[in-house]
Amino acid sequence: MVPNCIEYIYPGATKYTIKHPLILTAHATYDYFEKRPSFSPFRIFKNPMVLMMVVSIGMMVLMPYMMQNLDPEQKEQMKKQMEMQQDPSKMLSQMWGELSGKSIADEKKKTAVRKGNKTRLKRE
Repeated sequence: MVPNCIEYIYPGATKYTIKHPLILTAHATYDYFEKRPSFSPFRIFKNPMVLMMVVSIGMMVLMPYMMQNLDPEQKEQMKKQMEMQQDPSKMLSQMWGELSGKSIADEKKKTAVRKGNKTRLKRE
């Protein structure tokens, strides 16, 4: 028994019968595997962890030079910020003051000190 082979170019086209031993020709080859990339030392810098490490090391190297060029007022301000970071309650009160529109300096000036019946403002 010989099978019936029907050829049609696209669905809905006219159908033709063809002889049984089908002769198929390939129009292209399929690449199953990707070519392995060649070695490049710059490919290391595409890794996000390496990028973060390079940036943090760069900041550690550059920070002392940046601190030398600061004004004395800016150095004092940096010291105050470092003190705030050491005490979480001060840092939270500063953040709350920034959210509410009040600063800590204003709050310190308005703190009242009671002595007997008299109330006076504390000056710094």
